[in-house]
Amino acid sequence: MSARHRTPSDDVQPAIIAAAEALLEEGGPAALSVRRIAERASVAPMGLYSRFDGKQGVVDALFTEGFEVLAATIRATRSIEDPVAAFHEAGVAYRALALAHPSRYQVMFLRSVQGHEPSEQAVHAAADSFAALVEAVERGVRSGAFRDADPVGLAQQVWATCHGWVALELLGICFVEDHESGYLELLDLLARGLTAS
Repeated sequence: MSARHRTPSDDVQPAIIAAAEALLEEGGPAALSVRRIAERASVAPMGLYSRFDGKQGVVDALFTEGFEVLAATIRATRSIEDPVAAFHEAGVAYRALALAHPSRYQVMFLRSVQGHEPSEQAVHAAADSFAALVEAVERGVRSGAFRDADPVGLAQQVWATCHGWVALELLGICFVEDHESGYLELLDLLARGLTAS
């Protein structure tokens, strides 16, 4: 590979992560190797090792970045004045992220890459995304829009429900004709449960 085709230094890390995600989308976990990722990102294999310490480090970066984006997406709904509308928007955004990045979602939630053990940083990012959801639920409870209950418990129930739908949809185990309408009905059902006395 000639130097003129190599990825500029500042762009190497994002290029490697994007290359790994593209390979996962195209061929699943079996398509991931240091050589293939480096080739796809137009970097030398040593560049991948120096930044990520190998394939598992790249997978960990996918995992971490995915949860960081999820946390930021949930927190962005704080600008919506109505806590119920904000909850609905966060739920819609959750599914949209999963559908836009299905392989990344499976790395994050379904442990699709064998041998990957999340690093401390990755675990922190995952926990922070759940904390963002708890914050959204707490906001609804404090305002009186949601019933007075443990926000952590409510957030766990919400996440389990949304994750269940999205995971089934990604795996092709979804029997309703209109997936989007079905998911929106699910969010309405959750909202009714959160607002019930």
